[in-house]
Amino acid sequence: MRSHIDPNSIQFRLTVGIVLASVLGIGGVTGWTNLRMHRILIEGHKQNALEIANRFSQDIDFAKDLMSSQKVLQETINYRSTADIAIWLRSPEGELIAQSDTLSLGSWQMDGITETLLTMVEPDDGLIIRKLQDRYFVICVGPLVVEGMKVGDLFVVDDITQDQESFNEVTRTLALSSLLVICLTAIGIALYIRRSLSPIRKMNRLAAEISPQNLANARLEFDQAPTEVQELAQACNLMLTRISDAWGQQRRFVSDVSHELRTPLTLVQGYLQSTLRRCNSLSEPQREGLEIAAAEADRTIRLLQDLLDMARADGGHLRFNLEQAPLKQEVQDILDMCHYSSDRVQFQADAPSLTARIDRNRLKQVLINLIDNALKYSDSDQPILVRLSRAGEWAQIQVRDRGRGIPPTDLSQIFEPFFRVDEDRSRTTGGTGLGLSIVKTLVEGMNGKISVQSKVGDGSLFTVHFPIK
Repeated sequence: MRSHIDPNSIQFRLTVGIVLASVLGIGGVTGWTNLRMHRILIEGHKQNALEIANRFSQDIDFAKDLMSSQKVLQETINYRSTADIAIWLRSPEGELIAQSDTLSLGSWQMDGITETLLTMVEPDDGLIIRKLQDRYFVICVGPLVVEGMKVGDLFVVDDITQDQESFNEVTRTLALSSLLVICLTAIGIALYIRRSLSPIRKMNRLAAEISPQNLANARLEFDQAPTEVQELAQACNLMLTRISDAWGQQRRFVSDVSHELRTPLTLVQGYLQSTLRRCNSLSEPQREGLEIAAAEADRTIRLLQDLLDMARADGGHLRFNLEQAPLKQEVQDILDMCHYSSDRVQFQADAPSLTARIDRNRLKQVLINLIDNALKYSDSDQPILVRLSRAGEWAQIQVRDRGRGIPPTDLSQIFEPFFRVDEDRSRTTGGTGLGLSIVKTLVEGMNGKISVQSKVGDGSLFTVHFPIK
């Protein structure tokens, strides 16, 4: 089962709907069966009481010539009475004429049942079911007419307590059985629906694992899934093929354009730099114009190089020459080669003997990007600290600045291509939004990882991790 219940899921809705339908169906059948059984039970006792009452006068007619009328009444009452059926006759004036010996039994005398029955008022409909104490009785009352004359009111009472208790026990058993069936049905339905929806969940997992790296080979395959799911998988596969083709065309376009434009722009930049160095007759406006053109050419070349690196990384064509190297020496050489101001960029090696498998050129590209960003986005009087240390089985190279910092909402996106924290500031500094994305790609290509911590107004800390072993 899922770790939590989602009311909006198809599984939850189908399960609840079918279980409710099952509850209504099973509950309806159980209720109808119970009502039908109770009606049959009561109707049987009612018919028995009515039959006794209807044949009582016939019994008197048959025996009146053999004995006195009083004795006939008593004998007829005793003949029709049983341990569960009591009969008595009351005169029109309300006096008791005759009664069965059943009323004197201990079970009838208990809790004053006999007294209550003998003193009760006649029911309006002549046939009722009454509960006295914890016992149930069917009471039939009607006039007794002999030879056209009303002798009195005949009471026939049937004690149905035992049958009623048996019925109640059956009702409880039926209810528990129905509840058990409903629970088992609900579990079975939930498991069946879960199994039926498993292809969709599998499709969801496969779709979540698709990335630009495996887009060309990603396919959704379901052999025993329902027809609708197979059709959906086929449509998704067709869509993935089209996306893969479009993605490949985009990579090739970016790579080709970057490569084709970089060469002529490099020539233009070289010509501009040569002109600026050799020509001494340039006026100040001309020199300023050439310097601006050279700077823009240099920025465009760097942008094209970044695009070319991104295209190669996306296409899996970015090569790494990994070798074991001392990190302190490599970092120091990079800082010396770039001629960073020693009072601005400071290097601290807490673990001078650390070595790791790196690509020297890629590490240089990573550090230059991080340090250039730190210099761009912090004040000129704030130092940049490059620190080498060890954390467990990882070597750490940290670049800390005391600049403006990065808002918390942007921390999760700064490694995305073309994302820039401050659009206006990025235009001023010449940022393209590709630097950190390339840094992340290069670090991961060397089996490392990169993280960032930042606080607005307090600067940022970028940490590059390389495995020592």
